[in-house]
Amino acid sequence: MLEFTREGMLNLTKFLVGIRSVSHTPGENEAADAIYELLSEEAYFQHHPDFLRFLSVEEGGLQRRAVLAFVQAKKPCARTVLLNGHFDVVDTDVCGDLADLAFDADAYTAAISERDIPDDAREDLLSGNWLFGRGVMDMKAGLAIHMCYLAHMARHREKLGVNLLFLAVPDEEGSSTGMRGSLTGLCAFVREHGLDLVAALSGEPAFWTSKTTSESRPHRILFTGTTGKIMPLFFCVGREAHVGYSFDGVNAATLAARVVCLMDCCPDLMDGSGEDTLTPPVCLKLKDLRDTYSVTLPERAVAYFNVLSVSRSPLDMLEVCCGVARRALDETLAGIRGAGRRFQLLAKRTDTPVPAWEPRVFTVQELTQILAGEKSEEDAKALLRDFAESLPADMDEREKGLAVLDHLVSLVNLKGPAIVVGFLPPYYPQRLNLRATEKERRLRSIMEGVCVDLEKSVGNVGLVECFSGIMDLSYMGFQGEPGELKTLADNMPGWGTVFSLAMDDLLSLDVPIASAGPSGKDAHKDTERLELRYSFETAPRMLERIVRELGVSSCESSATPAAENPSTSF
Repeated sequence: MLEFTREGMLNLTKFLVGIRSVSHTPGENEAADAIYELLSEEAYFQHHPDFLRFLSVEEGGLQRRAVLAFVQAKKPCARTVLLNGHFDVVDTDVCGDLADLAFDADAYTAAISERDIPDDAREDLLSGNWLFGRGVMDMKAGLAIHMCYLAHMARHREKLGVNLLFLAVPDEEGSSTGMRGSLTGLCAFVREHGLDLVAALSGEPAFWTSKTTSESRPHRILFTGTTGKIMPLFFCVGREAHVGYSFDGVNAATLAARVVCLMDCCPDLMDGSGEDTLTPPVCLKLKDLRDTYSVTLPERAVAYFNVLSVSRSPLDMLEVCCGVARRALDETLAGIRGAGRRFQLLAKRTDTPVPAWEPRVFTVQELTQILAGEKSEEDAKALLRDFAESLPADMDEREKGLAVLDHLVSLVNLKGPAIVVGFLPPYYPQRLNLRATEKERRLRSIMEGVCVDLEKSVGNVGLVECFSGIMDLSYMGFQGEPGELKTLADNMPGWGTVFSLAMDDLLSLDVPIASAGPSGKDAHKDTERLELRYSFETAPRMLERIVRELGVSSCESSATPAAENPSTSF
């Protein structure tokens, strides 16, 4: 039986940690089955079996599933709060010889005391207030809190002023296949039952910052928004030439390297402001596309980047990247011409002039239109779709996208020097609290009140506009024009096959988000750990309070004197 008590939530956390639900393994389905079974034992779901269901999130592959559960308030209403979390975890390679033990939180906590760990981790360990293990804070504890709260409120529905909709998904740590794949089923359920999603609360932990001063952020960070992420791709096409006659060609690797110099960690491309300033673009891959040794200049090379954003749309980013591509081409060719002139001077030769190359920049969409002009739009799409579907199922999504674009470049016989600009998966829309709707203003006000009281009791808690990592609640709507999403789709090779997003469902949502989870440190590290008192005493009270206040309409809230407005003590 799921118990909304410290012991009940702690025991459930340890049980969930024991399920080896590493991303992209069968363990994810084991976690889904376990969550479903635990909830199915509740009398409420036995009486309402249709309110507990699996949602298929992918076709083929592991056929992973999400778990959706719905608890209806005793007094019928449309207002509904979504409780969301993921049950996949990263692997335990960093744990060395304790890799297997990392799924046993008690044993791992005892064993890691014998390891050489950082001083702050040692201090936490000795305090007795921290539990170590893989997924213990990212994010099995958050799921445990939400599950126990859901079961508790299913037994006390008369206390609910809103409905509760719980969604636990796989694959957040990879490409958010779980959340993206759940959108259609989630939106269908919302429409079927006439629900109004007033907020989505994440069970992700409140991460501790490494240091605090009077001017720095507080220790534990709560949020009411999350950053967007986009992956710009630069597919560089050079001109082949023997290395002994290198000035007869253009090295695609040189083009790609120039792109990296212009993009990587470029401060001009940072987004956000103040404490919510995001880190600049980072190159995640730089390579040529040859598999064998050759003394011919590399003709094709690629570079792609991780770009975080709170304001730029896919269209904005495409325009920025096209500008970078043009500059990279101009600077590379200027360098080749300069080196060629120097070579001629030193060699006292006049028979090796550098060709007057004409640099070109294309978007993926423009290149696809060229192919469509040669064959027809339907045939062009079929050619690319069939090629994408022929790629190995276990091939990395980014490598699939590169392969599709490489095939497209070959089909149109593109010759360089040229750069094709587009996007690779994954894509996360930014989701900010813009204070533009009553729902947004209400949730932000509630979270501000929560943080004020948390500061008085547990201290060192702050509320930020934007979670600087990436998370599933990015998909609670799209804060832009629909055409901007089409720009993304048109310029992502393999869209709909390699990577897909239910755009109509995404556009139908506009749900403000906030964090309502436990607290921990060192996610993905061998010292990943959970702060026990806050996580199983303070965080559950915070969740209760947020949901209760969301159950009070704005007019009722403003009419209730502050002294009479009940609040949970932290």
